Amino acid sequence: MTSNHFKGIIQGLYEGNKVIILRILILSVIIIISATNLFLIWICLELNLFSFVPLLLNKISTSERETSINYFLAQTLGSTIFLLFSVMLFYASWLIKLNITLLIFIILLKIGAVPCHYWYPLTIRMIRWINCFILSSWQKLAPIFILTYIICFNIEFSNLEIIVSLNALTGGLIGIRQILLKKIIAYSLITHMAWILRRLIINKPYVSIIYLLLYSVTSFPLFILFNIMGNEKIDDLWNKYENSALIIIIIYLFILSMRGLPPLIGFIPKLIIINLLIKYSIFSLLY
Repeated sequence: MTSNHFKGIIQGLYEGNKVIILRILILSVIIIISATNLFLIWICLELNLFSFVPLLLNKISTSERETSINYFLAQTLGSTIFLLFSVMLFYASWLIKLNITLLIFIILLKIGAVPCHYWYPLTIRMIRWINCFILSSWQKLAPIFILTYIICFNIEFSNLEIIVSLNALTGGLIGIRQILLKKIIAYSLITHMAWILRRLIINKPYVSIIYLLLYSVTSFPLFILFNIMGNEKIDDLWNKYENSALIIIIIYLFILSMRGLPPLIGFIPKLIIINLLIKYSIFSLLY
């Protein structure tokens, strides 16, 4: 069987089951949000993983195969440790603090947050723009819900402060050195994860979900725009549209809005969290 023949078979299977794959992708997250059983949550995490990998393999290119393996290994590692955590929690409840800490790092690995973020920029760099959007929004919804449940019940405030600071510093410092648009977006989202975790610190989990939804809505036009233009670097934007100042201005306004700079729409979620931090007198996180 030739390589082209194999690619044709995979492509045919994907096109024939695309609707089923998307339904599983959506339904698995909905079940996780409403579930209370750890084993059911683990099963749905696996379903979510196996429904997203075919989307990464749509074109069966070498880069997409490598990317899907990267994503699969990172998520499988997280799911395996999550299952181990569930067993430990059931048979060794006296290790609850250790288990909770372990579970937090599992979720950080699954959403690509610091200090478990290394797979995320590498993965997002090699996939299509529409998959970038799914990975940066929908695929993070379920893990954030799980993290919300954990933090609402058990977590030391100081430990989470350190994680928040690491995400903010890593996303900001490394992000400004990038020239690839996808990696800029990846490190931008790492910075946004710091803001989402800030909301969890003040025990307002619903605001974290609102933040992620607002980020998805404001960033969606930018992903669609980049998908249409097919640009990969910031320099490509200037070289391609150097005679169209209006297009350049619109693109950069979208990028700045996604970064959450005032007075653009993307700053609204940050403004909400700043007001909440001031209300609860948590000034250590206002930087």
